[in-house]
Amino acid sequence: MSAILKLLLLMKLCCSFPFLFAQDSLQSFGFDDYLTIVKKFHPLAKQAELQTELGAAELMYSKGGFDPKAFGDINQKYFDDKQYYSLIDAGLKIPTWFGVEVYSGYEQGEGVNINPQRYTPDEGLVYAGVSVSLGKGLFMDERRAQLKKAKIYNELTLEERRLLVNDLLLDASNVYWSWYAAAQKIKVVEKSIELAKVRFKGIKSSALMGESPTIDTLEALIQLQNREILLQNAVLEYENAKEALNVYLWDENQVPLEISDRIEPPSNEELFSKINVLQQEGKMDSLIHNHPYLKKNQLYINQLEIERRLKLEQIKPQVDLKYNAINEPVNGDVFNAYSINNYKWGLTFSMPLFLRKGRAAVKKADVKIQDQKLELEYLQAKLKSSVNSAVNTWETTQTQINIYNQTVVNVEKLVEGEQKRFDVGESSLFLVNQREMSLIKAQIDFIKMIAKNQQAFIKVQYSLGVLD
Repeated sequence: MSAILKLLLLMKLCCSFPFLFAQDSLQSFGFDDYLTIVKKFHPLAKQAELQTELGAAELMYSKGGFDPKAFGDINQKYFDDKQYYSLIDAGLKIPTWFGVEVYSGYEQGEGVNINPQRYTPDEGLVYAGVSVSLGKGLFMDERRAQLKKAKIYNELTLEERRLLVNDLLLDASNVYWSWYAAAQKIKVVEKSIELAKVRFKGIKSSALMGESPTIDTLEALIQLQNREILLQNAVLEYENAKEALNVYLWDENQVPLEISDRIEPPSNEELFSKINVLQQEGKMDSLIHNHPYLKKNQLYINQLEIERRLKLEQIKPQVDLKYNAINEPVNGDVFNAYSINNYKWGLTFSMPLFLRKGRAAVKKADVKIQDQKLELEYLQAKLKSSVNSAVNTWETTQTQINIYNQTVVNVEKLVEGEQKRFDVGESSLFLVNQREMSLIKAQIDFIKMIAKNQQAFIKVQYSLGVLD
């Protein structure tokens, strides 16, 4: 069983049967495991996947414009026991990618009042032919344009999915590190309370024996009470952070999960020894260029350029050519009496004289493309600035985290020294408590800095659009 499945099972069991787990059976919940759960099971992650399905559906819809199409038409009129006319036309049309439509069919026309143009032999006529636009629509038509744009839209939905997952993981990451900091803060305060309890008990005994002033007992009690209040605030902060974290925890059946008290974040030592190092710095420009925001904008420009090509086609004259080879079937054989001299053809021509509508449409398309290109340039500059700011924040916190770590070590030495002075009567309980409060603050600040450093690194990845 994988670590992820074990964690999911533990969360479910802890929610349903909390009495099964002893107080010391703790399970570490790492950041990578957490992100895996969010990416696999969170409703917004599932929603992001729907974007790609939408793109695939749109592409299939546009390909449907090139599906072969069967057709049939029957018109008959009977009056006063006479058949005025009977017109039958049925066949198959096959549109092609290069703009030529191939078709074949069967037609029959008879009756006492039929239009001579529609009259056919008794066996009817079979025909096969092509229809092609030689002017407008030769290189691009509505059907081909829609398919090209649908292919781009399919790619665009992939970038939409990346953006949605990128946003989701940024929010989820910030919540996780807030939970981590709150959990570690409780440990620091709980340890300080245990120390305060031992000191209060010792000083109280010493005061009863007359070895220390009674006022020191009150000082020790006040410090214990202050730390208990600090713990209550830390617990409140942790509970709120846990509730926020629960929003991002779901199982494979879309059932929300809850963080149990048996699950804890990694220790400070684990994280401090595994602080992420920014390895993408050498290829920053390449990563920015592939940011989903920029790729989405570029794909939109590609769609507009296809639209412009379609508008350019509208300026050309309409020249539609049709050619049908026709033949009368003999005894059911459609090729027996075929002659190249039996055919029907037609040519349709039309063209606006001033072309104002077509030229205006092209102009509008040019303006839209230029507008999006300017937007793309702005986005590139904005993203580069955002990435640089995120990197600066990360590098600063990376430096500060080392300083904070050394500060904790130094304050621990100071507390130890002050305690030794107090033991030999060269210091006061007040000073010892002050040193310890400084240590508590330094430890909590160090925890916050670890969380801030991790959040800063996540912000760098988010700014580059690579969280997915």
